[in-house]
Amino acid sequence: MSAGPIVVLAIGIAVVVLVAVVSYRMDKKRREALQAFGLSNGWAYSARDDSWCDRFTGAPFGEGDSRTARNILRGPYEGTDMVAFDYCYETHSTDSKGRRNTTKHRFAVCALGLKAALPGLELSPESLITRLGNAIGFDDVELESEDFNRRYRVHAQDPKFAYDVLNPRTMQALLARPALHMRLLGADAVSWSSGRLDPVELLAHLSTLQLVVAGIPSFVWSDHLSGGAPA
Repeated sequence: MSAGPIVVLAIGIAVVVLVAVVSYRMDKKRREALQAFGLSNGWAYSARDDSWCDRFTGAPFGEGDSRTARNILRGPYEGTDMVAFDYCYETHSTDSKGRRNTTKHRFAVCALGLKAALPGLELSPESLITRLGNAIGFDDVELESEDFNRRYRVHAQDPKFAYDVLNPRTMQALLARPALHMRLLGADAVSWSSGRLDPVELLAHLSTLQLVVAGIPSFVWSDHLSGGAPA
């Protein structure tokens, strides 16, 4: 073998090692930053606990394989319990040459515990995909606010529950904030977004979830109060 291919192979190996080292150091720095952020808010930190992958139902949970939950933060928030973590799962495909490709799907998840188990209610930012979904018959609850209907797709097990929770004051408050994927189901209020945990975004998402929860009328809690366990 001539020196040329050997040099190329050596350079290739060096690049792979360098990328791995840089990635490890960046991940370590990020873990330390999240741990410090959690400590400043009175939250406990755990590097990994995959049991959280099965804690919630509905997309993005229960999809793909090799599911992991990392950088878990847990603690009090505005009088209830919160949890936040990096969630990841993998999907696989095969190209025309039979080669297997793996795609990692990453999400930043946060959730608040509720004082009662509630029926399912999900809000998704409107997009071309959700509009096509509506066109082929997916359930979509239309609310009184046309601005809100243009911003969000709302799906509920019980339309009346959606009307009660998404009252005019709550809808107006949500319209003043960035649109967010969120779900009320059982004793959890959950939000998720593509990517990984970011302290600023996490606080914003928790605030939005709390806004929705705080706006739920007292008669709704009375109807469903059953001592549901918090997240």
